[in-house]
Amino acid sequence: MSDANERPDALTIQGVSKSFHDPNHPAVDDLSLRIAPGETVALLGPSGCGKTTLLRLVAGFEAPDAGRVAVAGRTVSDATTFTPPEARRIGFVFQDYALFPHLDVQQNVAFGLTGLSRRERRERAREVMDLVGLTVFARRYPAQLSGGQQQRVALARALAPGPDLVLLDEPFSNLDAALREGTRQEVRRILARSGATTLLVTHDQEEAMAFADRLVVMRAGRLEQEGDPEATYRRPRTAFVAGFLGRTNLVRGTAANGRVTTALGTVPLDADAEGQVLVSLRPEDLALTRRTEDAREGATDDAPEDAAEDAEAGLPVVITERQYYGHDRMLRCCVQGGDPDGEGWFVRMGPGSDLRPGDPAWLRAVGAAVALEGSSR
Repeated sequence: MSDANERPDALTIQGVSKSFHDPNHPAVDDLSLRIAPGETVALLGPSGCGKTTLLRLVAGFEAPDAGRVAVAGRTVSDATTFTPPEARRIGFVFQDYALFPHLDVQQNVAFGLTGLSRRERRERAREVMDLVGLTVFARRYPAQLSGGQQQRVALARALAPGPDLVLLDEPFSNLDAALREGTRQEVRRILARSGATTLLVTHDQEEAMAFADRLVVMRAGRLEQEGDPEATYRRPRTAFVAGFLGRTNLVRGTAANGRVTTALGTVPLDADAEGQVLVSLRPEDLALTRRTEDAREGATDDAPEDAAEDAEAGLPVVITERQYYGHDRMLRCCVQGGDPDGEGWFVRMGPGSDLRPGDPAWLRAVGAAVALEGSSR
């Protein structure tokens, strides 16, 4: 039995489904999710997976075909109930901010404040503008603000009524790369100071992992996996999640006794599995060392000591591609003698690595492999 003083979930979604044209391929398919008060959750997935539809169902811009949506313990959508958006106590920050161009910053922020006197509206708007650092711009119009400032106005307007839940729909996609990261961090700090419960929709994996307390990965209208960012990235359940949350190497092998035998040799497993499996190895779980062309000169196929040395060194590969990011480098390689245009292996190396396309190297695993769901038999 729950404590009588325990706060209800900020958002409860139970068995929600929504179809538009084809009932056999719903946009949202029997999805359930709970978000605790004060939690920041990122809903992510590829285009067309249903994440924006789910956000619109929560906001009240769409009605579900089945299931229940509750905000702060109050049912807002089910078979017999439909509460309109303006009565759901939800703040919404749109992708294009949707500011009123003819209203100044203070007027935009105060727009949704109803049931208050003029003085109370002005004081609340000032309070929220101070929270987001916009008080000095109170009399400016949206066209006089930068993209990051406009977004803070939209956030202040969403927070002003004291909503039970704030929905963010791809809020950083209109910002250039230089502004996006700083604005994202600032918005995260503002939401944390306000104590808001937040649901962010994004297709940007890096953004979701940096912003949220918990990730919810969607695929074809269903919830594929949820968990804190580090656990979801490090321990994906399926090949889809492994590949969607950044680069990974999918390798087949035979698992037994906490290890898996693969083309890279025997690699430790993150968790026990048995039999034929498909495992995920992140690029940072692999390492490359330079291999000199004459390292094996004179070696013979029937020399067991040479085979043992090779197994220790790793798999002989050739670097086929190099992407430089400043703080690290992503190298792509293929097995020596293999197809350089084939799938290959991806390896994340530090900024000091001097390996370049065409260089021979040894490839080996330095981290644990993760056996993916449905791959063991």
